[in-house]
Amino acid sequence: MAEDFLGYGGKLDEEFVHAENPSVKTERFEKFEIRAAFEKPELLDGLVRLKTAMGEALFDKYINPVENVNLSGSSMLILAGQEKLRTALVSRWLPVIKAAFNVGNVRVVGGGRGGLDAY
Repeated sequence: MAEDFLGYGGKLDEEFVHAENPSVKTERFEKFEIRAAFEKPELLDGLVRLKTAMGEALFDKYINPVENVNLSGSSMLILAGQEKLRTALVSRWLPVIKAAFNVGNVRVVGGGRGGLDAY
């Protein structure tokens, strides 16, 4: 019975089963900086200021993996997708993000992948 509770490698071993849908396709994940240039050009000035403040390597590590960013007035919402990334952004980079985008309120949401990364 104890073997039922043993994990292997700390990851879930379940296979995802889904119905075939020819309308759904998988695309390679692009860096947020590249996607923003096409989808959200209003963010580019702030992204340039943020990249300058953070440095290119840290920007690639912490900003480019985000799933989405929305800006409305003096508020910003960042969908980090991973809880580890959310924690790093909130604990280390929040003042820098606020200054780069000139916003007073930033909310960072993690666990966008069904919360599986929280385990």
